[in-house]
Amino acid sequence: MLFLDELGEFAPSVLDGLRQPLEDGVIRVARANIRATLPARFLLIGATNPCPCGEAAPGACACGATAKAKYVRRFSGPLLDRFDLRVPVHMPGVDALVAGDRGEPTALVARRVAAARRRSLDRAGVLNGALAPDDLDRHAPIDHDARALLRAEIERGRLTGRGYHRIRRVARTIADLRGEPPDVIGAEIVEEALQFRVRLRSPVPGRVA
Repeated sequence: MLFLDELGEFAPSVLDGLRQPLEDGVIRVARANIRATLPARFLLIGATNPCPCGEAAPGACACGATAKAKYVRRFSGPLLDRFDLRVPVHMPGVDALVAGDRGEPTALVARRVAAARRRSLDRAGVLNGALAPDDLDRHAPIDHDARALLRAEIERGRLTGRGYHRIRRVARTIADLRGEPPDVIGAEIVEEALQFRVRLRSPVPGRVA
């Protein structure tokens, strides 16, 4: 796992240098007459503030619209396309913050994730994230309505070919996490997977992508 905090502070050239290792799972190094291929399969997690000042509280941000848009453009489309999940995190309200709601216990979530991993391995021999495009119809089949939904997203320019395959892997994982994965994944689950792939745009006050 590689966690890059303050993703927007990295040089765009550094971030784009991750694209090929993320896609191929290896790093290819060429120096003089020496060429080497090194293993580099990893899970990339990035966190970023929505603007340069990082002040997400309402009324606290000092950045203008131009600065915010420039900050978002540091993340290239091909790099963002390689993130299976892109989730905005909202600031908690005062009541929620003061109440200190702990949410779902981590141990319970861990058990559910472990069970989903077992389902994936038992079914395909690999985790869902490692399913090749040619294996998706066998191990992550979708019904007619789900396929139509994804087709519409592609036609609207909101989903690339790479994103199409990634959405199907995420949908397969969501089904596994529910505990009773269906043989064929429906539009409801695919729509949920699409909601975890929001487009990065100029930030909304109080939101961190």
